Amino acid sequence: MKRLLAALVLVIAACRPAAAGEITVFAAASLVNAFTAVKADFEQLHPGNTIHLDFAASGALLGRMDAGAACDVFVSADRDTMTMAVDKRRVDPASRLVFAGNTLVLAVPPGNPARVKDLDSLSQGGVRRIGVGNPETVPAGRYAKRALQQKALWFALTSKLVYYPSVRHVLTAVSHGEVDAGFVYATDAAAPGITVGTAASLVLSPPITYTAARSAAAKDTRLAADFLAYLATPQAKATLAVFGFTPPPTQPE
Repeated sequence: MKRLLAALVLVIAACRPAAAGEITVFAAASLVNAFTAVKADFEQLHPGNTIHLDFAASGALLGRMDAGAACDVFVSADRDTMTMAVDKRRVDPASRLVFAGNTLVLAVPPGNPARVKDLDSLSQGGVRRIGVGNPETVPAGRYAKRALQQKALWFALTSKLVYYPSVRHVLTAVSHGEVDAGFVYATDAAAPGITVGTAASLVLSPPITYTAARSAAAKDTRLAADFLAYLATPQAKATLAVFGFTPPPTQPE
């Protein structure tokens, strides 16, 4: 009888699904809508597992990792922040994945009252406030700085620049007419419920890239690896495309 009971226990244990897991994903603020959908798809494909999403500017998220915040997967809106994460040994460099691209645009409030039409027009007298993510911590801010430097406009516009803690804060400021123009991603400008216009789309070299990696302090390395692998699947890429993200640039890491 004892042997029979022991055998039954082993059979029941073998039939149980793998233990459920949960991970925390630190992701760039511009991914709010897209990653909310990605999370739902992933959890449906992996029943019992839970993804906790935490959004902010990429640099701010890295700062939180420096301070010891729990994180299993780090997702940056640029290569520079991810490189800093590697240099600080906050992520596993072998796990890095470039999974999407985007476009930087010059957004304007409804009606475009300052009549902004391109980067050069930002110098005109009617433009008094230009929203930009803080280049120290916000990738979109660094992209904007690069675009303005290429036109020799960065220093000329310094007095007009208003720094914000994330690209989503810039988007809100533009939509509320708090600034005459602002630098945001094309995906933000086209998000549902957002009422901003696009005065110009900016071509950058190197291009905008979104990179993900497993945190060096990840508690559930298996689930973190599964989530990273999912970002490279056709299903995840299709979901990202719905929100306007482009395929990952082919430029080498």
